[in-house]
This record gives sequence, structure tokens and C-alpha cells, in this order.
Amino acid sequence: MKYIIVLTEKSNGGIHVSIPALPDCHVEAATRDEAIKLARKAITETIRRSEIVRLDVPQQPKSVSPDEVPWELFGAAQRDPTWGKLFEEIEKERDATRTSG
Repeated sequence: MKYIIVLTEKSNGGIHVSIPALPDCHVEAATRDEAIKLARKAITETIRRSEIVRLDVPQQPKSVSPDEVPWELFGAAQRDPTWGKLFEEIEKERDATRTSG
């Protein structure tokens, strides 16, 4: 299985890695290569302890405006400081696609 990881340079040096699909799974390392290696290990350990269960929930989530991020739907990810930057990058990419396409 493939996971997207977000590598963020820390102001005091080093790399912080978050895994959007696994909000409670994150690591820090001195170098990019070490960060990726530790992220792979952390993901492996997390999924080894995890079980995926699909639930049918009859109630629809509440609607929000397109400009509002529904953090309550993200669970633990709402506390992840890298989400804001990730959303900014997504919006930049969308804007670039809209203007170039």
C-alpha cells in the first residue's frame, strides 16, 4: 500500500514527517533520508496494530461553504500543524491548473 507523507523542515533544523492518512503517526529526524526511513517504519508499526472496519453511517455530514474547512470531520488531523500548509499547497495547485488550463 502506498502512503503520502508530508516532510516539513523545522525552524530549528531537522525534518518533521506527518502522514495525512494516519494523523496520529508522525516522526522527526535530522535528515530527509532518515525521515523517510523512520516514516516507513512508523507506518508499518501503526498498520500492524490497526484494523480497518467499514461502517455504514446513515446520517450525512453537515454542509459547509467551499471556503470553510470542516475540521471536526478530520478528527485528530485538526491538531496537525501541517494540514494548513498542505491545504495551501493544494489551493495553489488548483489555482495554477485553473489559470493554465
